[in-house]
Amino acid sequence: MAGTFWFNLFRGLSPCSLILPIIMLLLSACMTTKSAEEIQALEASPPQRQDLYDGNAMITVATANPPKDEADAVARARREESLGNLDSSLYLYVQALDFKHDNADTLYQIARIHSIKGNIQLAYLTYNEALVIDPEMMMSHAGLGLINMDKRQHRQARIHLKKAISLDQTRLQQLVQSSDTDLLLDLDRSSPVRVYNAMAILDDLDNEHERARILYKLALQKEPHSALIITNLGYSYYLSGHYTLAENHLKQAIREDPSFDRGWTNLGLLYVRKGLYTRALSTFEHTMEPADALNDLGYFLMLEGQYKQAIALFKRAIDNSPSYFEQAQKNLRRASMELNSRY
Repeated sequence: MAGTFWFNLFRGLSPCSLILPIIMLLLSACMTTKSAEEIQALEASPPQRQDLYDGNAMITVATANPPKDEADAVARARREESLGNLDSSLYLYVQALDFKHDNADTLYQIARIHSIKGNIQLAYLTYNEALVIDPEMMMSHAGLGLINMDKRQHRQARIHLKKAISLDQTRLQQLVQSSDTDLLLDLDRSSPVRVYNAMAILDDLDNEHERARILYKLALQKEPHSALIITNLGYSYYLSGHYTLAENHLKQAIREDPSFDRGWTNLGLLYVRKGLYTRALSTFEHTMEPADALNDLGYFLMLEGQYKQAIALFKRAIDNSPSYFEQAQKNLRRASMELNSRY
């Protein structure tokens, strides 16, 4: 009965007509098998740009359910970062490059995460790659400038930081429709505050203290409670001899964050410069052990040429140290030699 059905079904069809359905059935079966294999291979295959992440760190990152397109990869990367999963976020951003390899913003995000994770060399290379695609990308210039600052590569840092500030100010001028390019505009939520702070530090190093303070104050308008920026502004006043203003700002920084060591240290330096040594010592002791405070105060007095007082402090540091205080011994020998050379 079944044979009769199939015979009647195909009766009257040409040989070619009979072959075509059979081929389609065979192809369909093969395609079904290969499709499953291809999906499995796709899920297991790593992104093309394996040079943009540490393979060992990515072993624990799940590769199943790969993103279906660039937008999906980026959205999932942002979500993973918001959850604190930096490795997963990084992997997804690298996967996004499989869909669009020349996306400067994706490269910037990859560099930024590497910077957060402490992978400075990878961050440095990826920021540069982003700038090859988009030379006017403010945040990639910012990232490179900050890396250069950390490496004390001040000339290169200035190039990138200056460019980032210029791009930011151009953006702000367009927003307010201003044509005055000589006036620095107030920062907004998209402005890179750390860049303004870093550029101000470079200006202080170059003895351009007024220019530095303009940048510090711009940064403070956006982050008025930043102990770091307030301390830097106070130290800028200290460098130019405005001790009262310096003291006011350093005390303000300490009020904002009593655990900020640099605020205490710079305030101690100010008291040394003003000759208030007892106050300087008690200020240093907020951030270090008594022996270290004595040694540091002695060192600063030695730099000021106060060798007798420095020697007395180094001896006290050695006596106060629970173990052999090698640095204080070295400073004591140096101060003694400097004092003897005077006579």
